[in-house]
Amino acid sequence: MSVNNAYAEETQQLVGVNISGAELNEGKIPGRHGHEYIWPSADEITRFANAGFTVIRVPFTWSRMQLELNKPLNNNEVKYLDIVIEAAKKNNIKIVLDPHNYGSYQGNLIGSEAVPMASFGDFWKRLAERYKDSPNVIFNLMNEPFKQKSSEWASQAQVAIDAIRSTGAKQLILVPGTNWTGAHSWIGSGNAEALKTIKDPENNYAFDMHQYFDSDSSGTHSTCVSGDVGVVRLEKATKWLNENGQRAFLGEFGASADPVCLKALDNTLKYLKQNQNVWIGWTYWAAGKWWGNYMFNIQSLDAEKTPQFGIIKNYLVDK
Repeated sequence: MSVNNAYAEETQQLVGVNISGAELNEGKIPGRHGHEYIWPSADEITRFANAGFTVIRVPFTWSRMQLELNKPLNNNEVKYLDIVIEAAKKNNIKIVLDPHNYGSYQGNLIGSEAVPMASFGDFWKRLAERYKDSPNVIFNLMNEPFKQKSSEWASQAQVAIDAIRSTGAKQLILVPGTNWTGAHSWIGSGNAEALKTIKDPENNYAFDMHQYFDSDSSGTHSTCVSGDVGVVRLEKATKWLNENGQRAFLGEFGASADPVCLKALDNTLKYLKQNQNVWIGWTYWAAGKWWGNYMFNIQSLDAEKTPQFGIIKNYLVDK
């Protein structure tokens, strides 16, 4: 099997954060910016770049970005995304485009009669056409598909990859698995076997995996299994990546301020750095203006207020 040289030009592991907000209130479409949802501002991008982050994953809603399937992108939305990408360019950091829709469009599964695979491809063709000349953009096909079978999802992901490459876009593509794209379940879910079939003419892709530290890997509990749970849950996927010449990006993981969780966070970041030959980067979940007292929130970038950031900052790039 040929080695996937995803992002070979990067000399450092990408270290980042999700800035949440543009994906909120999916049921209110189009919604009002600043009321139902909010995009990161240019100042916010600059603040995180200055803190040492080199990549920001930006979740948004597909149906808000494209109000009707197979129709042009929503000009009101892309102007906000343009601001994010331009600010990131000025700060020499990457932006991960993340349609945060769990394998669906307005509640209908990709691959269903209501949302044919071709419509998923159409969306990505339009998005890639717009940003193909922005080298700081990374294409993340979809956030956490979970209802499709792994073989079905592999075919759907391939349609999106083909659509992106048909525009001439050469940037990195992040390919999730189904079953919430968990690293811990990558082998058992069938993702490992099904996604071996992925083909990219640019050979510039990596698998997007997520991993939380609580009892069910859902990221909904404030307690963590142990201080080494993240490492344990990443080990099988890491072994598979090495054995198959593949690369991955840990798109989501988070920790509360619980001491065991903080230890798990530190050990996980250390493990990712030690295995950066296959883990090309990561984005912590999450920051965002509207998170308030959310247990994983690092919006303040203040180690005293958010001890999670006190750990993360040790792995960032000195500015």
